[in-house]
Amino acid sequence: MDTITMSEVKQLAGHQGVTAVSLYLPTHFTGEAGMQDVIRLKNLLQSAEDQLEGGGLRRCDAQQFLAPAQELPAKAEFWQKRNQSLAIFLAPGLFRAYRLPAELKESVTVQRRLHIKPLLAVADRGERFLLLVLGQSHVGFWEATHSTIKEVSVKDLPQSRRVALNNDSADRGEQVHSAMRGSLGSLGKQAAVFHGQGGAPDTAKADVGQFFRLIDRALTPVLRQETAPLLLAGVDYLLPIFRRINSYPHLAERHLTGNCESLTRHQLRERGWEVMRPYFDRPRRLALDRVRDLGGSEKASTDVAQIVSAAANGKIETLLVDPRRDQPGIFNADSGLATLCDQPAPGSEDLVNLAVAEALLHGGSVFTAEPHEFPAPSPLAAIFRY
Repeated sequence: MDTITMSEVKQLAGHQGVTAVSLYLPTHFTGEAGMQDVIRLKNLLQSAEDQLEGGGLRRCDAQQFLAPAQELPAKAEFWQKRNQSLAIFLAPGLFRAYRLPAELKESVTVQRRLHIKPLLAVADRGERFLLLVLGQSHVGFWEATHSTIKEVSVKDLPQSRRVALNNDSADRGEQVHSAMRGSLGSLGKQAAVFHGQGGAPDTAKADVGQFFRLIDRALTPVLRQETAPLLLAGVDYLLPIFRRINSYPHLAERHLTGNCESLTRHQLRERGWEVMRPYFDRPRRLALDRVRDLGGSEKASTDVAQIVSAAANGKIETLLVDPRRDQPGIFNADSGLATLCDQPAPGSEDLVNLAVAEALLHGGSVFTAEPHEFPAPSPLAAIFRY
């Protein structure tokens, strides 16, 4: 799998019991580092086996537990499609392997629940946008997310101004006659002359407007049931003309400028996502603002122990997380109380990961945040439902 959705992260959060294994491995497309990926995975699996045996499993049982992942190093086709990281999850009745489009820190975790916290940085939250590349010699229509892009086929979508207007002129039956070109070098050749009024600039602008109306008309059936933002891409002077003609109500305020016709699909995705990132980041920024506004009240907290207890009781409305930080501790499910530890200890787990899992399982919204964005030094900040 090359992507993971927040719905899948929530499913992984629900797997907990006696034993769960989570492995993260940065991977490489080529070069010597790429050749070492298989060896490094074998080393991680060996570490997981040792930890399982140290936790009381017989070695044969530990090997059987890891068997689905142990097959991956020998699968050449699996490594041909590698991405920036590999995430592997094993629990009783569960085996998942994801090739993810971001570099995640190498780790092996053997605990009672899966270590899902790093996935928050790469999970697909359904943040999709539409991308319309407007050029006079090329038109492209795409659907994209932060990690994927695919071209969408649109019936009757004009591919160039010249072809579209020639076809349209023929359909409209415009009056045209042939005239001899004036230059001696072109003697004997004929050129089309259209009857009408106005100078060359006005004619060119009208042609662009007609071209864009044909594009808008072709897109209308495709966009009728859509609500995703539509990002325009093209040279500066063309985009305002299309904005005046556009009939789609969810046109993005910002746009991607420049000669976008020459960009690869991956460059389009990367540049398009950078433009759209602030749009999709609004819910997270609003959550941060609310945490700061509610500071000092009973509706918000940055206290890890309090947040973990609240998460287990379904009290979390919104959780903000620094996924790069751990907080070892012990949670007593009977009392509902969490105790922080200075270092990992027998029976302890990462309380930040626990808070993420419980918040998701109880329908809370979970966002990542940078250390400087938190209102206090803490890997967690929460807004409570009550």
